[in-house]
Amino acid sequence: MSRMIFLPFVGLVLLTAVLAFLLGGRMASTTETEVIERVARLYVGEVGADADRTDCRAVPAQSDGLWLVITCAPADSAGFEYFIDRFGRIADRKPVGGEA
Repeated sequence: MSRMIFLPFVGLVLLTAVLAFLLGGRMASTTETEVIERVARLYVGEVGADADRTDCRAVPAQSDGLWLVITCAPADSAGFEYFIDRFGRIADRKPVGGEA
């Protein structure tokens, strides 16, 4: 009877360990350059012909749970700020410099 309770518990612990390993590996292997390039491509795709990849620049985020803040906007013009979490995903986006 005790094996019936023990085996599902062991399975749950192993599943949790595998998920933690996979998520940790993803977080450790994602580089700033990869994320900035991906966001720059997204920005150029959204804005169109007026946009350029060199419009984007990144700074470390000041908020907990965020990794980078990538601002994509031509000089003195409207654009977007992308807030990136530790997994390299876009957590939020907001227009900057007027309506974009």
